[in-house]
Amino acid sequence: MKEQLLKFEKELTDELQRILSYWIKNTIDETNGGFYGRISNENKIYPDAPKGSVLNSRILWSFSAAYNLTNNYDYLQTAARSSQYILDHFIDSVNGGVYWTVDSKGNPLDTKKQFYALSFAVYAFSEFAKCCDREDAKNTAISLYNVIVAKSYDREYGGYIEALSIDWKELEDIRLSNKDANEKKSMNTHLHILEGFANLYTIWPDQGLKKKIEELIHIFLD
Repeated sequence: MKEQLLKFEKELTDELQRILSYWIKNTIDETNGGFYGRISNENKIYPDAPKGSVLNSRILWSFSAAYNLTNNYDYLQTAARSSQYILDHFIDSVNGGVYWTVDSKGNPLDTKKQFYALSFAVYAFSEFAKCCDREDAKNTAISLYNVIVAKSYDREYGGYIEALSIDWKELEDIRLSNKDANEKKSMNTHLHILEGFANLYTIWPDQGLKKKIEELIHIFLD
């Protein structure tokens, strides 16, 4: 059994390295910054494709978590690149929150505030904060958490609404995609808000945050 587990560990470690090496080699946009928004199955790059906040937050979380696991400096550099790009292009410095998409050059494109995207940013910056004890990343995660609670939380019925406009007004269409139902609350968004809040709690054990996590758990159970 020990030999099998060691073999399994090596296989998983090698696969992790292959996956992350692919992203470092193929997805970094050296012309416009950040990472390409689209690459085909045949590795054809679409340099003019829009860039999504969820993809970039997932890149930030993945390379932060990989660095926290392996101490591979290349992973930390890639995480730092992703963090800076999100701060420079996805964070709305005027109204708060994050844009849904930017164009290939980093200009705001779809500016609605999808709380699904904000929750991924909380998740990602919380993980990045664990790299070298990054206080700035921790503060970014806390700030985005406060935005979610202030703008999305339903104080009458509990839970969180899906989306608002760039300046926090109601929208007619709040779907993540045309495959989703156009409803004010979804399991998907609540799941990822819970995920982001839980990761934030590992670096910021705030009692108000703990209460919000407990409430989210009860929403899923009940």
